[in-house]
Amino acid sequence: MESIFDDTLPTAEEVEQEFQERAGDKAAAIKWLAEHGVNTTPPPQTALIQYGVVWTPETGRYRFVIYGSEHVGPKHPHELAVPIVENGTFIDLLVISGELHFASVTCRAAWLGRENLTLPVVRLHAQPMDWLKAGCTGACHIAPMSRKALNELAGAGIIECNKIETALEAWDWAFGADDAELARFEVDDKCEAIEAYYERQVSWHAELVTAKMRRER
Repeated sequence: MESIFDDTLPTAEEVEQEFQERAGDKAAAIKWLAEHGVNTTPPPQTALIQYGVVWTPETGRYRFVIYGSEHVGPKHPHELAVPIVENGTFIDLLVISGELHFASVTCRAAWLGRENLTLPVVRLHAQPMDWLKAGCTGACHIAPMSRKALNELAGAGIIECNKIETALEAWDWAFGADDAELARFEVDDKCEAIEAYYERQVSWHAELVTAKMRRER
């Protein structure tokens, strides 16, 4: 299937060049990760940056900018920047805020650890920080605006996941919510989290039924 990208966003080549020339040292990134409970080695060239995505009227496109200490003007707080490289080619830069919100700069990447999707057993992480804590093993879907890439899980024999919501979303998108395919999934979420999920589902269904009955009166 042909991918369609927003051609006003910075290109991977532009982002890579800016990142290579302006990103800070890895030590600051390792310290940031430790402060957020991650003590494993991050991917190569991971850095802590202050950045902006600036509209450029002359080109009709956005430009990715990393700000140095000399910059005067508004800046984002520092965020963790993780380069995403597939088949030896830089395709995107994932940025993670101090509140652990994440976004990709070029919106070209759908996965962290895409190369691991071909393994017989795939560890599916709910969030990028989970992937980092696991030493960058397994895979994490990072395209929240589109679930199409979850279809790539169809080649996995076993899919391990520590979040019930993440597992069921993958089951729905990759396997069409086919009951027979649930056997692929091994969920090691906390029992109370699983129970809370199903309680929310029951409550939501009850509200729908109640609303429908009221409309039909």
